Amino acid sequence: MRTRRIAVAGLADDASQAFRSMLKILDGRGGLSWSLVAPEDAEVLIAGTHGDELVARRWAKTDKPLVAVYEGAAARPMTPYTLHHPFRVMQLLGVLDDIDQALGGTAQDTARGRSAAGTLWTFAESLRLLARSSAGGNLHVAGEGAQRVFVRDDLSVYHAGADTVRRLVGHSLELPALRLASEGPPADFVCRPVFELAWFTAWHASDALAPWVDANALYRLRRWPDFGLLRGTREQLALAALLTHASHSRAQLIQSSRQPAANVDRFLNACALAGVLASAGEAAPAAEPAGTFIAASAARLGGLIRGLRSRLGLTS
Repeated sequence: MRTRRIAVAGLADDASQAFRSMLKILDGRGGLSWSLVAPEDAEVLIAGTHGDELVARRWAKTDKPLVAVYEGAAARPMTPYTLHHPFRVMQLLGVLDDIDQALGGTAQDTARGRSAAGTLWTFAESLRLLARSSAGGNLHVAGEGAQRVFVRDDLSVYHAGADTVRRLVGHSLELPALRLASEGPPADFVCRPVFELAWFTAWHASDALAPWVDANALYRLRRWPDFGLLRGTREQLALAALLTHASHSRAQLIQSSRQPAANVDRFLNACALAGVLASAGEAAPAAEPAGTFIAASAARLGGLIRGLRSRLGLTS
């Protein structure tokens, strides 16, 4: 019998008790046993929004699986593994089985591929984790020396050197996970919107979908991205118009836009990390928490958008 180690952090009392009871029910099923251990010894973390966030922040620095538990009308986290509380034992079983399969590959090339993918999205995942944390007025930092990037925990602004900002916009930055900063940014660092950091981080990271973007889901835009800030291309504008007009899957976007799959994947990644992408089944955008890096409605430039949509034949 195989044994996997799992830990719990940030669950409400009723959710924690339900999880522990279900874990006992599932013990031994399919030749797999799940052992409840401390987070530092675990292979998998079940994380909610209650309690100390330090465990989840440390976990973001690893490439280990995280199951995000969300409640009520909260938007579904864009992570590969989620559970909506209250959840049923078979739902938990399905998630744990998927994780066991993801962890169970033995071929060396599979392990290397999983490790590379984890490294590729390390900084982006830590930024996503920070978005789910409570703002306390603190700064978090990634990188070393002049290449550091400081991010406010309310996700309003980031600080970086002018050269780092240019490289961020132009191509991928390889940054480690964010950590709590012990000092502020140097005086010569510029202050920029976090939306910019999130967008370009995801856009340049890969021409394949990010781990938390489901290729089969239907997506729409919560808000129009700030293309004035981003210097958006015609192709990006066209994709935004399609997702404003109606919900689309990845395949539908590729077909409707007649753009390469890599363009569509980069666009979905960027919209997801920047907080403007929602799956079709989520609550209305008005219910979205204020502390996320989402383009301001003033940036929509309504006349330009209406003209663009008309030219694309997307007016209803």
